[in-house]
Amino acid sequence: MPSDDIVIRSANPEDSPTILRHRRCMFEDMGEGTRQDLDRMIDATTPWLEHALADGSYRGWLAQKTGGHVVAGGGILVSSWPAGPFDHRTSRAVIINVYTEPEFRNAGLARRLMSLMIRTLKDEGFTSVVLHASDAGRYLYETLGFMPTNEMRLRLK
Repeated sequence: MPSDDIVIRSANPEDSPTILRHRRCMFEDMGEGTRQDLDRMIDATTPWLEHALADGSYRGWLAQKTGGHVVAGGGILVSSWPAGPFDHRTSRAVIINVYTEPEFRNAGLARRLMSLMIRTLKDEGFTSVVLHASDAGRYLYETLGFMPTNEMRLRLK
C-alpha cells in the first residue's frame, strides 16, 4: 500500500482512543493475553495515557491518511532512571506502542515512525533507547541498529 498520502503527526490527548486501540491490536497480534486481560489493560491504561500525553512523559506519533484515518503509530516513554556507566542521564527512553494496521504493513510506515523517534531522542541528547520487540518487528529493529540485551523477566503473578 503506497504511503505517499500518509503524514506523520504528533499525538495529542484526544488521540488516546486510537493509541489504545492500536496497543490492544498489538498484543492481540502477538497472541498475548485473554480478552479479559486486554480489557483490564485498556481500563488501567486509559487514565495513565491521557495524563502522560498531557504532561509529556509519553510522546506519540501517528501515521494518518489524508482523510483522517490513523493507520500506524508509536511512542516514547521517558521515565526517571538511575545513571549507568555508559549513560549518565537520570532518565530512560523506551519506545512503545509501535503498531501498523495490517493492510498498511510493508509500506515503510513503522520505519518512518522509528526513524523519527530515534532522531528525536538523539536530538534531545539520549545515548540509548530500549524497546521490546515482537517477532514481526524484530527484523526492522535490527536493521535500525537495535541489539538484544541481557534483560530478564519474572512474572510475580
